[in-house]
Amino acid sequence: MSRNSQTSLKSEIDKLIYLYKSKNFDSALNLSNSLLELNQDEPFLLNIHGIINLSLENWQNALLSFKKTLKKDDKFIEAYNNLGVTYSHLGENDKAIENYKKALELNKDYASAYNNLATQYDDFGEYPIAIKNYTQALRCNPEHLNAQNNLIRILNFYKADQHEDNSIIKANNKIQEMSSKILTFNEINTSNVSRFINECNEIIKTNLNKTIFLETQIHKRNGENLNCERHKKVFNKYNIIPKYCFSCFKVQIELKEVSQLIKLFFIFNHLKLPNDNIRKCFIELRENVNGNYKALIYCSSVDEAKVVSELTNVYLNKFLKNFKLNIKRGCTEFDFSFPGYKDVKKINEIVYNEEWKKKEKLIDIEIANGSQKGKKIFSRSINNITLSEVLIINNWLTYAKIIRDESYQKISSDFIFSEHISKITNKLKS
Repeated sequence: MSRNSQTSLKSEIDKLIYLYKSKNFDSALNLSNSLLELNQDEPFLLNIHGIINLSLENWQNALLSFKKTLKKDDKFIEAYNNLGVTYSHLGENDKAIENYKKALELNKDYASAYNNLATQYDDFGEYPIAIKNYTQALRCNPEHLNAQNNLIRILNFYKADQHEDNSIIKANNKIQEMSSKILTFNEINTSNVSRFINECNEIIKTNLNKTIFLETQIHKRNGENLNCERHKKVFNKYNIIPKYCFSCFKVQIELKEVSQLIKLFFIFNHLKLPNDNIRKCFIELRENVNGNYKALIYCSSVDEAKVVSELTNVYLNKFLKNFKLNIKRGCTEFDFSFPGYKDVKKINEIVYNEEWKKKEKLIDIEIANGSQKGKKIFSRSINNITLSEVLIINNWLTYAKIIRDESYQKISSDFIFSEHISKITNKLKS
């Protein structure tokens, strides 16, 4: 190839990469198709072509591109990793693992392959193997954001070995040791909560140099999969409410101060309910939804929600102030399209339309034919407080400071500030 031809190809590849990073995938695909007509033996271009097809969920086209890449260059490390990702989307887990391992044979320090290998085992619920690979990814690249966040999340469901040589695990285990000694259900006051959070933050600051954790919701799971992603996909595509969601009720608690939300988290951590109901605490980051601090307890009937509401109210009155407690049906977004849906007084007025079954079946077919990656086993949350939860509380404190809720100072003025949460909050509130 002449120098002018090489310069021209480089310029086109730069344009291709720009289109890809701008998420203009259709234009990127058109350009890569044109370039491959003239440069079909170029492994780098074949690999990019595969990545673009991955982004467009063209799994078979991506598979073909990565195989062609490796036929031209059987030492192309990233192509093995990408081929693993493709097989994972296709549900061919053994082949996915095989290709991640091939990438690592060629480069034993390839952090992304370790992370992808870990997520494969994570999805199966094989947490010890997943943790081993997440920690190896972080040995290779201590700032690998996905591996950091994945490892922090998995520790909500599995207690790693004390002797694991990893700063995230060390910090998590020290926080768990503290949480078993501090705070009982009969003594949840602001000063104890403040002391606990500040001591946890000292552990984090001592053990972790730079950790960016993006979560803002604390879930306490019981192992049941509510399949919410599927239900929201039905709603978002067809603007209908799935049948399952007509029997989903929530006890909702709204609060005015972040200090009260944090106390509620500790109440939830100890609260015993008849069916061990799933519960979560969160800051409100949805557009056009009122309120700042909320919590939900999931119930499978309005009668169960009434029982849960009465039990919960006893403890809320004991420990909290200025809260609202009510029962609602389904997700807030559903009520935008079907006004009155969430009102439990109207459960006999707004009912499921049997014609919607056809569209639900179409979504189920689409899901069955779509990506098989991330079909996780739903595990139960462990009882002790975790590093993840403390980092999320710090994200709440960041949010509170940005919206000028001065109650954050009752908990900590020296918390771990999140630039990521700050940007989201400023954009949302502007």
